[in-house]
This record gives sequence, structure tokens and C-alpha cells, in this order.
Amino acid sequence: MNHLRLCLGLFLASAAFAAQSATSFPMGGLAVKINAGSIAAPVSTSFAIPLYDPPLAIGAGVGRIASLTATTITCTGAGWTSGALSTPAFPYAFRITSGGATGATFYVSANTADTLTTSGVDLLSQGLAAGASGDTFRLIPVDTLNTLFGATTLMGGPSPAEADIVVLSSNSQAFYYYDPGAGQWRRPGLPLNFGDTKIPLDSAVTVVRRSSALTLRFTGRVPDVRFRLAVANSGSTYTHTGFPTEVTLGNLSLQTTLPGWVSGAETNADILVVGIGSSAPAYYHDGTQWSRPGIPLKFDGTKIPAGTPIQIFKRGSSSGTSYLTQFIPYSL
Repeated sequence: MNHLRLCLGLFLASAAFAAQSATSFPMGGLAVKINAGSIAAPVSTSFAIPLYDPPLAIGAGVGRIASLTATTITCTGAGWTSGALSTPAFPYAFRITSGGATGATFYVSANTADTLTTSGVDLLSQGLAAGASGDTFRLIPVDTLNTLFGATTLMGGPSPAEADIVVLSSNSQAFYYYDPGAGQWRRPGLPLNFGDTKIPLDSAVTVVRRSSALTLRFTGRVPDVRFRLAVANSGSTYTHTGFPTEVTLGNLSLQTTLPGWVSGAETNADILVVGIGSSAPAYYHDGTQWSRPGIPLKFDGTKIPAGTPIQIFKRGSSSGTSYLTQFIPYSL
């Protein structure tokens, strides 16, 4: 089953968004055209999916942190099935929905009936509150290559040169293709099954297409808390603008919403790339306005459509991450 609902159809728009009230939360839709290519001349299309599906697992979909440790949070009476939120085939994450860490998201590596375990981060350093007035959280299903694309959405082949390629980009990039003979998602040169590979939340996806054009349509829950993402202090982080709405460079305002952003001369400033690939435009903030290398014009009003991935490139050499924060640009 798909976590994010995906369906195929004729191309209607390269990116479209609509929100409506569905049960107790707003739902949205995103349509992405995957441009046509061929075996000899593949064509890349990049996109992001700023939508999330409600949890499908048994037990509480939302809760309050009763207690926590460096790697766990406990929710009294959650009623989860042990291990059900951390199976490789259908993984989950939890997102904080109140308090100082609102918007922070952590992957579930194990669970019991009332406890979620994560790894790779110290929860005690995140400013979380526990107890009767503890911070709240929400479960989010995490898609994999199998649940989002399956076996037939894209063109498979016996080798990466004969199949569509899916590139997953977050703090690094990895390439995958579907091998119909093996019935598996694989990586070039690695004859292993990568179908349960997580598609990182708030990351970028590129499809290198070797067949006719198609449109991917996604529906899911519209974000209802602020966007908060850990961005590498050095090198590239691939993500999106936080919400399924259009935003301008001026309103995105990375120079103020991302601590440590360096503005100044184009040779020294941090870089924002809108889209992915050699043809994607790059921008920097000169201390007064958004500009493009070699083009001394003002680009603050440049629009970034919904579903467009972005690459944040930090020139520094510092280790660690800083949190990019974006607030909800719409009323719910």
C-alpha cells in the first residue's frame, strides 16, 4: 500500500496544489509532470512532496510526551503494536507539534506499546518538555521506494542504463532503479534489494526518465505546524520550501530564517539553487537583496512553485547542523 497516495494520469499541470477540509485535517494534492526521455537521451525531472499521510497503524496517531530519555519518548496509553512503527517495509517518524521544538522530526527505529525509540540524535538536547503539560507529537508514515513507486510506476530494466533512475537527495544523493527480472529496486553495481529504502521526509526526488512523459499525482495531509529542518553547516542539503504553496525568494528569506547564513559577495556567500541539476538557477544574498552570479539584478520577487526542490549550499567548514525554520503561510 502507498503511504502517500499516488496515481497516474494525463498531464494537467507541472505542479498544482489544492487544499480542502477532509475529516478533521486539511488535505492537499500535488501533480508533477515527469518529462519524456529515451534510452539514448534520458531526461531528469526533480520534485519534492511537502505533504504527509495520516498514520495507518493501530494506536494513537497523536499524543503527549509523558517522559523521555536521550533516545526515547513515552506516551501513556498509546496502544501501539510493538515493532509495528519500525518495520522496514512500513516505517514511521514522529513530528513535534508543540513547544520549542515544534516541527522537528525523528525517525522511529523501534517501538513498544507506549514508547518510541529513535537514533542518531539526543532528544534531551532538543528542548522537549515531558509530563502532564509535555509537548505533543504526531506520527507520520514514511514512504519507501516500494510504497511510493512500486514495480510499475516507472520504467524498469535489467540495468541502470535501460531503466528509469530515481535519485534521492537529502544530505547526500543515492541512485536507484527497478529490475523487473529480479523483482527488486537496486542500486547501480549492487545486486541487493533496496525496495525498503526510506524516501527521507522533506527531501528531494529526481526521476531520470527513459520513456514517455507521465504525471505523478500525490494527495496527503497539508502541514499544520511550522517547518523545521536540520541543515548541514557545510556542503549541500536538499529539501523544499516547507509547504505546498508558492513562495518568493524574498519571503523565503533564508538569510534570516537559517542561522549562520552567509550573505555578501557571490564568491563568498552561501548559495540557494532552485531545482536540481546543471540548468537549475543559483542565487545568493548580497546583504541587501537576492542576486544571481554574474547578473546584478534584484531577484527577491522570483517565485518558487509548490513542489520545487531546493539545494542549500553552505560554503563553511563547520561541522554539525543549524535549524531552518519556516512558518505556516496559510490559515487552517
